This record gives sequence, structure tokens and C-alpha cells, in this order.
Amino acid sequence: MATITPSNSQSGRFLAGPMPPVGLHEGTYTSTYGATGSRDEVAARTHQLSLLLEVNSALAGALDVESVLGPILSRLADRERLTHARIYRLDEPAAELQRVAYGGRNGGSQRVVPLKDRSLLAWAIRQQEAVYVPQVNIDPRCQEFDESDRSAYAVPLMTSTKSLGILDVATDQPDGIRSVTRKLIDQVATQAALALERSELYKQLRVSEERFRSIFEQVSFGVVLAKLHGEFSAVNPAFARLLNSTCKELEGKHFAEITHPQDAAAIEGWVQELLEGDAGQVSFERRYLRKSSEPVWCATNITLLHDAGGRPSYFLVIVQDINERKKTEEERNRLQQQLFQAQKMEALGTLAGGIAHDFNNLLSVMLGFASLARQRLSSDDPLQDSMGMIEESAQRAAELTRQLLGFARPERQQVKPVCVQEVLNRVGRMVERTFDRSINVEIHKGAEPLWVNVEPSYLEQALLNLCINARDAMPKGGTLTIQMDPATLEALQQEFPVTCTPGDYVKISVQDTGSGIAPETLNRIFDPFFTTKEPGRGTGLGLAMVYGFVKNHGGFVHAESEIDKGARFTIGLPLIPAPAAQAGVGLGHVEPGHGTVLVVDDEPLVRAFASEGLRGLGYQVLVAENGRQALQIYEQHHGKIDCVLLDLIMPDLSGLETYRQLRAQDPQVLVVFASGYSTGGILREAPEAKLAAFIGKPYTLEGLSVALHKAGVGQPRCE
Repeated sequence: MATITPSNSQSGRFLAGPMPPVGLHEGTYTSTYGATGSRDEVAARTHQLSLLLEVNSALAGALDVESVLGPILSRLADRERLTHARIYRLDEPAAELQRVAYGGRNGGSQRVVPLKDRSLLAWAIRQQEAVYVPQVNIDPRCQEFDESDRSAYAVPLMTSTKSLGILDVATDQPDGIRSVTRKLIDQVATQAALALERSELYKQLRVSEERFRSIFEQVSFGVVLAKLHGEFSAVNPAFARLLNSTCKELEGKHFAEITHPQDAAAIEGWVQELLEGDAGQVSFERRYLRKSSEPVWCATNITLLHDAGGRPSYFLVIVQDINERKKTEEERNRLQQQLFQAQKMEALGTLAGGIAHDFNNLLSVMLGFASLARQRLSSDDPLQDSMGMIEESAQRAAELTRQLLGFARPERQQVKPVCVQEVLNRVGRMVERTFDRSINVEIHKGAEPLWVNVEPSYLEQALLNLCINARDAMPKGGTLTIQMDPATLEALQQEFPVTCTPGDYVKISVQDTGSGIAPETLNRIFDPFFTTKEPGRGTGLGLAMVYGFVKNHGGFVHAESEIDKGARFTIGLPLIPAPAAQAGVGLGHVEPGHGTVLVVDDEPLVRAFASEGLRGLGYQVLVAENGRQALQIYEQHHGKIDCVLLDLIMPDLSGLETYRQLRAQDPQVLVVFASGYSTGGILREAPEAKLAAFIGKPYTLEGLSVALHKAGVGQPRCE
């Protein structure tokens, strides 16, 4: 008697095994099923038990169970004299039984059995109970069986949770399927059900693993499986591409090796928080290093995975490239900062405008009466020098007021073509004369003259402010370098404001070898009133004035610095063609005159100076303290007033509105506007005002006389 031994559990093949021991004496024995019988019966049952053991062994080691079931059923059919032995798998969605294995000479028929059929198999699976049919030919449920089949037995393949299929057998033996054989079939069915369940779970696991592997390898964001100490166990291709590496190069590396040094400590802290705390995951944005050491911003999510016992086992890390988003955010922040800077400058410009207006009125009085007093003194009078010093101080104060307006207001102040080399010469001479000898001054002007359209004193003051800051950054000496170069901006560059259009520029840089500027300070360096100097040494307006000056002239200013490596400030102004040579124009001497001038100003002291000064020049003077009074006086003296000296900034009725109403009375009215502001905005609001002359406050007696003379006061008017 041979036994069935699996030679390869994967293939399901069986070979003949050793014969059991012989020499058993005759008698009765207790079988495994609890019955007693003759020696032949016990031997038969022993063979059945041996078969069950081998079936169990074959199924237990098989992953592809269906390939093993066929040989088992064939052996079962041969051993128990069955015409067929078949196993069907239940497909609930399709509502049918599908044959997966068979053995015996008649087992190849009927591949699919619909559950709605009235067949024996369908009935047994619906009832979920074994069915023995002793006489197939008289049972209507067995119409599909072979004509030679006499008895049939169907056993559902059941687990503790569900039905998996059915095992059915048939025989052509006259005595049918014995009870002991049916018990064997029951045992085989039980083993097959467990094996099918295990096989199904294995297939589901394999599908799950394949699905996970597919997702792992094809997902567009980086996925990393890391050990608890941070070493990579597996990385997906997306993560490798993100760092310009291969999966093989990254596996086994530690997170610290690919993390930007400035972010490494924070990541270690979050990992420790995961291991020690209750948080299941953490999210953050940090920089990683590519193979070329180039940093890349990534959004990272770390989840702590646990094993079946609840112990921490791995970190699942999801990494997404946000480098472009970060660049966009940085660009948006840069534009916001420029907008905030512009808004601050606009607010400060409004404040400065109000202050400058009052200052210019006061300075007009000081400068005017000083010039008036100097005119009345003899040339050798000792007070001439004193009056001259008063005038000079007032002029310097007026220049400071104009600069205060210029750095914040969008108006250009009397711009004209200026040769940059000449400005550098003047600034260079001033710096070399006044700076400490421990500071070496180097000026590189280039050979070709370069021209810009600016107010000369503003450009000089901007460069002086930069030089003074450079000097203060080198208390122990160093090198101050001023360099001028032409430059062409073909497209907008990140460090330049959006208002800076492409074109040809003159770049002037002021560089020092001082202590440098910290990054957090560099971001605020152009803020008004922000200074790093000690109290009493800085107002915080120098660089703000530089910023306002270049912005108002369509240029740019850029600061670069490193700690202990000095700083470089670069201003750029639009380049213009060299103008034709022009003769210099001066104020000239006091110009006496004649005629009647209506002085309109809301400031009493300004009216007093203008009135007294004009009378001294030979003019007759009428005065008005506001626009409405001026209109009344002009109407009363119609045809007798030769010129109106009109303040632009007045309460109630502005100078511009007064001018319009004066022109309504007399289209030929002659007006000289007086203001501490530029006329650019006035002319945009009222193009007709371009016919009027203009004199800036504060003005001297000489300046006033020249302005009236150029306006044609006292000359015949065209009718």
C-alpha cells in the first residue's frame, strides 16, 4: 500500500511514498473515526488518515491552492473509486459557481453552475449543508450528472464566516458512497475550505502589495519609509528625482544627510516629539539638499507607524516639492514690501509736504528780509557779512526742505541733464577733503561722459549720504570705492522694483570695507527714521532720501552686504543722450521795475516782505490775504494791476482756483505763482497754468526781481 507524499507544494505533484509496516496480527481495532472493524477496514481507514495528512501537508504549504487541488482530487477519486471529484468556487457578484479543480474520468464537465439553477450543487450551496443522493437517476437535481453515476455527495466549503464554494463527488459503485468515505470527503472539504480562504487572503495581500508598490513607484510626490533612527529603508522614484538622485543612492542614508543645515535641528525636534508624544503625525516646510547641494523647499508630513503590538516601528514620510510656490511667495512678499515702502513714502511725503510748506514760508521771511536788509546796507557795512550768513543759512535750510520733499514726493524737482562724471568730481573732492585720512577713497568714473536727467543737488546729496554711511561703517579706516558704469536691463530683475523698466542705465555704486549689515537689518535699511547708528549720529532719513530720489527719477537702488565684508549700495538712473552745449544761466542782479503788483499770500510775514521788497524795487503794491479778497481787489482795480504774485497753497480758495477765476475776469492776466512745491502736479491738473511764471519759496529779493522781469511786468501787454 502506497502513501501520497507532496514532492513540491507549489506544483501539487505527488509521488509514491513508503509502505506502512507489515506483520499486523488479525483482530479488531478502533479506527480514527471511533469505530471498530476488521483488519481490512482498519487498513482502509489508515489509508484515509494518511491521505488526509498528506492533503493537509500539501495545502498548508501551497500559496497557489488551486494548482494543488487538482492532484488531490485525482488521488481522492482513484483511492475511493469515484467517477469524479470537483471543487467549485463561489462567485457571489456573478451569482454562480465556477469550477477550479477536478479529478476522475467524468470531472471535466460543467465548468459553471448558476446559483439560480435547480441543480444539486446550487441547492447545496443555497442550503449551506451537505447533501447525499444515493440514487442519482431518480433525483431531479442530478440531471447534469453522467449516466454512469449512481450516487453523489455535495459538501459546501464553509469557514467560520462564509461559504467559499462546494466539493461534489459521484460514484458508479452499486453500494454507493459509504459513510466512511463521506467522512473522508467532509475532512477534505474542511481542509480545502481553509486552504481556499488562506489563498484568497494571500491573493488579496498580493493585490494590496502590488497596488501599494504601484502607488509607491508611480505617485508624483516623494514617499520615504524610514527607520526610527532616521535611516531610509525605501524611497520612491519621485523622491529620488526631487533630489536629483537614484533610489539606490538614497536608500540607507540618514535624513540629516539630505536636510539643509539650518533646518536639521528642527526636524530632529519633531521626530522626537513623535516618538515621545501623543501626536500621530507632524507637518512642516523645510529645505532639503539635492545631489548638487542646491536647496529645494518641500512640504513634509511624517507619520509614525506601529507594529501589531502597538510598538513604534517606522516613519512614513510624504514629501512634496513646493519650491516654485516658495519662489512665488517670496516674489509676492517682495512686491508687498515694495508696496508697503511706497505707501510709507507716500504717507511721509504728505507729512513732509505740510511741514515743508510752513518751513518755506518762514524761510521766505528770513531769506527775504535778510536780502532786503543787505540791499539797503552800503557795500562796506560790517553787517553785510552777517546778512550774507543769514541768507546762506536760510538757503541751506531751504535746500534741506526741498530734499525732504524730494525723497518722498513723486514730483521731480527742476530736473535737467547732468553729467554724472562732474557730480562724482564734486562729491569726490568733498569726501577727500572732509573724511578721515585713514579712509582711502577710490573713484572710477570711466572715460566716456554719461548723462542723466535729474536735479543736480539731489544726486550729489544722495551720493554724499551713501559715502557718509560708508565712512561711519569704517571707524578704523578702510577703502571707499565709488564706481560708475553703463548698464542695460533687458528684462525685469528680482532685485529691482517693478517700476524700473528695461533700458539703458547709469549705475553708480558706493562700496566700503566696513563691518557689513546684518540680513534682518538690510531688509529695513531704506525705512524712514530707521537707523543703526547711536543716538545723535543719525536721523534715519539719509537712505530714505536716496530711495525716494531714485524712485522719483525712474531708477533703482540696491543694497548688498555680508557681515565683516562691507556693503555696496548701487543706484541706477536712466541714461540720456548727451545734450547740446548750453551757456550757464544765473540769477543776475536786482532788477528794478515799475507797475502795480497784487501780492496774494495767506502768510502775513511773507506778504510783508514781498510788499516792502517790491516797493523798494519801484513797484506799486496791493495785498490780499486770500483768494477771494484777491478777486475783489483785481475787479476793483481792473486794468491797473500789471501782475499778480499768487501763492499756490492757500485755505478756502486755492491759488489754482483763484488763477482760473482771475482768467475768467481777464484772460490776459499776468500771474507769477509762488510755492514751495514743484509745478508738475499743477500743470497736469490745469494745463492752462503753464502760461504763468513760477518762483519757488523761499526766494530772495534778487530772485523775485528777476522772476517779475522775466514775466514781463511793466512791459506793454498784447491786446
